[in-house]
Parts: sequence; C-alpha cells; structure tokens
Amino acid sequence: MNASVKYISHIPVFEVILFRAVITLVISYATLKKRKVNHWGTHHKFLIARGLFGAGGLICYFYTLQHLQLANAIVIHYLSPIFTTLIAMLFLGERVKGIQWIAFSISFTGVIMVKGFANIELLDFMVGVAGAALSGFAYNAIRNMKDKEDADVIVFYHPLISLPVVALYLFIFPQSIVMPTGYDWLFLIGTGIFTQVGQYFITRAYQMDTAARISSVSYIGIIWGVLMGKFLFGESYHANVLLGMAVVLGGVFLNLRKS
Repeated sequence: MNASVKYISHIPVFEVILFRAVITLVISYATLKKRKVNHWGTHHKFLIARGLFGAGGLICYFYTLQHLQLANAIVIHYLSPIFTTLIAMLFLGERVKGIQWIAFSISFTGVIMVKGFANIELLDFMVGVAGAALSGFAYNAIRNMKDKEDADVIVFYHPLISLPVVALYLFIFPQSIVMPTGYDWLFLIGTGIFTQVGQYFITRAYQMDTAARISSVSYIGIIWGVLMGKFLFGESYHANVLLGMAVVLGGVFLNLRKS
C-alpha cells in the first residue's frame, strides 16, 4: 500500500484516500454480504470511533508518504505502537512490564535519530506524529471489540467513515482534481486492495493479543520501507538514518522477547 501511494504522489492525497475508500467499501460490503454477516455490527460507539480515528490517522499518514522518503514516513508513523500501548494501559487496563517501557524507549530513540539525521521539515514530522496518535486510538477501539465484533465488520467501518469525512473536506475546501492516467489506475486500485488485505490481518491480530505485543511487531515494516524505497524509488539513506532504524528494531525485538 505504501509503495502504491508513493508511486502516485502527483495525485492529491485526499483524492487518493477517496478512491481507496470507495474500493475498500465495495470489497468489505461484498465480503459481508457473501458471508451473510450483519454489516452494521452491534457496538456502534467503538465501530464509529475506529472509523473516525482511522480516517484521521490515514489522512496524516498518506500526507507524509507523499512528502517524505518512504522509509522516513513509515518510521515516524511507527510511533503509533507507543501511543497504542499508553492508551491501552490507561483505558483498557492492560499491564505493561518495565522491560517493555525500556524497549519502547529504545524504539522512540531510534525514531528521533531518524528525524534528526533525515532533515525532515517540522510540519511534516508533526503531521506524522498526529497520524500515529490517531492510529493508536483506532487500534485500541479494535482491541476493545476483540470478542464482540466480526473482523470484517470492523474493517467495513473504516471506509464507511473515511469516505464521508474526506468528501466533506473536499466540499468545504475544494481542490483541483488530477485525472489518473495509464499506470496511475493500477496503483490506485492496488492501494485499495492492499489496504483491504492489510486491514483484515491487523484487525485480527489486535483481537487476538495485547496491544503492546501486536503494535510492536508493526515496526518490522521499517525494513520493507527501506527495501522498497531503495529498489523501487532509488532512495538512498545516510548511515546514521539506517543506524536509527536499527535502534528502532532493537527495541521491538526486546519487547517481543520479554513480554
């Protein structure tokens, strides 16, 4: 999904999100209808919260994907595990061991190293942090529904809420539409399909284990970000940036081993 969004960085971010929401909404609706599952679920408060926070986090994340190098955008977004864990501890009563806080501190240090060495604009960095915080709230809404809602219903609410939110924004703040051409359509469709698959599995993961463990695993996406950035977009990274990423991953593996 990240690579698809990066490939079409010439298309406004809200247009990409709108197109993505339409695709995932159609897929989610068709999946639930085929399985004969009630589309609307029963825990509407948390379903809507998941959709709203997810929409906000997505907007911020797609913005950074189009304004930063791929790996750097992913690294900043992966502050979300720290927010996810804090929120789970405060609102869901999940216990976090002392060694896990050390692990998160190590990962956070790595993120700061990447920010410091990558010469990232403060605005872009703050938008990324805001997206991570919103994602943390969205993941905790999912965690709260671990035994209460079908995973496909939770996934369905993401585009169901995102679509009107983005449409309302475009209505209030009109933007020029960039008509996709050629391979743009392929990457737009890919954005929706890859999102659908990824959202399903991450939803199931948060339903099956604690927020601290599952959120930390997502840091491994940094590796994919570096590899795709290098081989698909010809991006190069300073040795200190790579060191920062290694520090982030070190914190992740410590968390998984000790939690």
